[in-house]
Amino acid sequence: MGAFLTYALDGEGNLTHVDTVPKGAKCGCHCPHCNAPLYAKNGGLVREHHFAHAQGRECEGAYESSLHLLAKEILQETGQIMLPSQYGMPSGRVRLRNIQVEKWDEQYKIRPDVEGLMNNGERLLVEFYFSHKVDGEKRKVIVENHLKCIEIDINYQALEKAEFKDFLINSTDDRKWLVALPPPKEKKESFSVSYGRKPIFDQTRDILKEVFDSGTIVIHPSYKGSFDLRKFGYDTCEVGAKYRGFKSDVLLYRSQKEDKGYIAICIRGRRRSEIRKPKNLRVIDIVINSDLKEEFMKKYFASGVLRDDYAVKIEYFDFH
Repeated sequence: MGAFLTYALDGEGNLTHVDTVPKGAKCGCHCPHCNAPLYAKNGGLVREHHFAHAQGRECEGAYESSLHLLAKEILQETGQIMLPSQYGMPSGRVRLRNIQVEKWDEQYKIRPDVEGLMNNGERLLVEFYFSHKVDGEKRKVIVENHLKCIEIDINYQALEKAEFKDFLINSTDDRKWLVALPPPKEKKESFSVSYGRKPIFDQTRDILKEVFDSGTIVIHPSYKGSFDLRKFGYDTCEVGAKYRGFKSDVLLYRSQKEDKGYIAICIRGRRRSEIRKPKNLRVIDIVINSDLKEEFMKKYFASGVLRDDYAVKIEYFDFH
């Protein structure tokens, strides 16, 4: 689903890459999340090498668990982390010693993902965020006891060691100090009603899937001319898939190419003021009037061509 499991645990519980183990069940590896046995699919020359669950049903938490383990391993190996800038807090790249992973703190009754000592002797806690941010009692303990702790959002990172290492020790992106939150704003009475996602959005998603599977999709990024995605090797279309934590309505990629060229198509009711996404992902937003009918959308997409219309606007991100 847009992000292959390339790391797993070997028979001794060590994190290992798919290219370092025997093919198939002989790899002797298991899932870092559900502990199920895995097959190593590392014999092909076209598709990306990866681990797959032996029972044939993938585990949703496997990728997240592998990212967490890889992040911790990188910090242990490098002894370095890049800190974000905030008044009164250390910043820039710092070195850590006495690094410990998942150690229970008897004094504060918390278990940080990683902790270590900075050169000035101060303790630093590092929390990695994928599905759940640090909140509740754990956050309260950290803030009220003035523990220095950064939270790093790893949702959009690749399960690729060199790239992940560069992100952790050379970038200040997607990380923040855990400090006291501002007081909540007083809630005012509102007469607006939210009905959730409009049915036309899901109907449009399904129409796009049908159009692509039976033909192609042609896009028109600004000043770039038109591009028939089938002719550019795009052969796989997944509905509701995630790519490194970014959810799309339709995810397109080239399964037979080394460069998969992932494109997320999102159906929306309004334009974005900004977008936060994995850096290697291209995004197409189809902004539609939610009062449109399914019949109109079927007619509009029948040719597979994405063009601006009075009722539909197409926006492109990272189509340079």
